[in-house]
Amino acid sequence: MDAKELLKPKLNYRYILVIGLGVLTTSYIAILSIDILNLRGSRAIMESYTVPFLWNFLFTESGPIELLQWTFLGSLALSSAYTAGILKNKGEDKKSLFWSWFSIAGILMLMEDTMDIRNFFLRGQWPLEWQTMNILETFYFLILAAIPIYAVARYGRSIKESKITTILLILGFVFYGSAAFVSGPADLTSFNYHLGNFMHDSTSFIGGDELSDLYIETDKALDEKYDGDYMGVNHRFVDYLVEESLELLGATMLLASVLSYIEYLRKEQSIDSD
Repeated sequence: MDAKELLKPKLNYRYILVIGLGVLTTSYIAILSIDILNLRGSRAIMESYTVPFLWNFLFTESGPIELLQWTFLGSLALSSAYTAGILKNKGEDKKSLFWSWFSIAGILMLMEDTMDIRNFFLRGQWPLEWQTMNILETFYFLILAAIPIYAVARYGRSIKESKITTILLILGFVFYGSAAFVSGPADLTSFNYHLGNFMHDSTSFIGGDELSDLYIETDKALDEKYDGDYMGVNHRFVDYLVEESLELLGATMLLASVLSYIEYLRKEQSIDSD
C-alpha cells in the first residue's frame, strides 16, 4: 500500500470540521452544565483544583483543547507538503509553492505553540516592561503571519478555483488573526479587560451569587499560592477560553482548507490515478 492509499481515508475535510467544531461545542455544553449551572452538583468534580472550573482545565496551556490544536497544525504541515509534492510532480509550480509556504507556516506555528518560544524570550529571558513586551509580541505575530500572507498574495490566485478552499482559508485567517489580536495588541487597550469582565459578569448572572463568590475565592487562592503574581479568573477567561477557542477554530479551518483542496484535485484532476 503506497502513501496515497494510506492518506485516502484521512483526506475528507468535513471530518476535520466535525471534530474541531464538535469538540468545541461539546466543551461549551459541558462548561455551561458544570461550571455555570452546576447541574446536580457537578461542579464538585473540579473542587480539588486551585482553579475549580472545567473551562480552565480544558483550555489551559498544554490542555486538551491545545493538544488537539497541535495535532491539527502538525497535520496541516504534512498535508500541505503532500499537496505541494503532488502539484510539483504535475508541473503546477505556483500551486506547489503556495502549499509549500503553508507547510512551513504550519511547522512554525506548531513550534511556537509547543515550545512557547515567544514567552520563553519575551517573558522569561528579558526584563521587559509590560507595554514593551506586548508591542514586541505584536511584531512577533506579524512576522509569523507574513509567511501565509505572502503565500496568499503571491500565489493565492492559482488555487482560487476551489471555492470551498478559499472560504476555509479566509476563515482560518480570521480566527487566527482574532487570536493574535487578543494575545497581543488587545492587551495594550482596555479591550481584554472589558471582555474578561463581561464574561465574568455574564456567567455570574446565569450561575448566581454562588458562582460569583467562587470567582472571588479562586482569585484569593491564586493570590496566596503565587504570592500576588498570578493570572486572575477574568484574565483566564480571555487568555485561555477565548484565545484557545479562536486558535483551535483557526487550525481547524486551515487544515480543512488543504484537505478540501486535495479533494478538489482528486475530483477535477484525478491525482490518484497518476
